[in-house]
Amino acid sequence: MVDDASGHDICTKLHTVVAQYNSVHLIQREQNGGKGAAMISGLRNAAERGYSHVISLDADGQHDPADIPQLQRRSQQMPASLFSGRPVFGEDIPAARLYGRMLTNYLVQFVTASRQVRDAMCGLRVYPLASVLPLCEAIGYRTRMEFDVEILVRACWAGLDVQSMDTAVVYPEDGESHFNLVADNARLVAMHTLLILGGLWRMARTLWRRVSRPEH
Repeated sequence: MVDDASGHDICTKLHTVVAQYNSVHLIQREQNGGKGAAMISGLRNAAERGYSHVISLDADGQHDPADIPQLQRRSQQMPASLFSGRPVFGEDIPAARLYGRMLTNYLVQFVTASRQVRDAMCGLRVYPLASVLPLCEAIGYRTRMEFDVEILVRACWAGLDVQSMDTAVVYPEDGESHFNLVADNARLVAMHTLLILGGLWRMARTLWRRVSRPEH
C-alpha cells in the first residue's frame, strides 16, 4: 500500500489498517507525486522484496477484481509479457472519456507504429518488473495520470511484448476519481507532444538506416 503523502490523519488510519495484515506493507512517500509516482514506488518496493511481477488495478471501482486470477494465469504462461486490460464498456461511460480514450489510443498506435497496445489508459495490468523498472527512469517528471500511457509506449519502443485481455469496465455512481479534467488533460497533451516527437525521430532514424545501408 502506497501513501502518496496524503496527510497525517489518513496516514494514521492506514497504519491501523496495515497492522491487521501480515502480508500488507505500507510505503510512505514524503511528497505527493501522483499516480505514476506512487506506482513507481510500489514497483520498486516489490522488486526489493523479491517479487518478479506486479498486478495493478484502479481503486475507483471501475475494474472487477475477479479478473485478477485470469490475468495472473496468462502472465504465468507468458512471464516476459506486459499484460494490459482492454476495456469492454457499458452504456454508463461518459462520452468525453470515450472519445478521449479513442484519441489517446490512436496517438499511441501512431507513435509506436503498431496496434500492439489496444487500450493505453486501462489501469488493470501485469508488469514484469525486470523489464519495466528500467523504463520508469526515462519518464522523468511525468509521474501523474500520464504514467499509464507513457509506460506502454516505452515498453513498445523497448521491444517488450504487450498483450491485451478484455475486461468489463464500469463507472459506479459513488466512484471517486482523482483525475483533474484541466490539469491532467494538459499533462496528457504535453506527454503526447513529446512522444510524437520521439516517435517521429525513431521512424526517421529507422528509415535513414535502411536507405543508407550499403548494398551487397
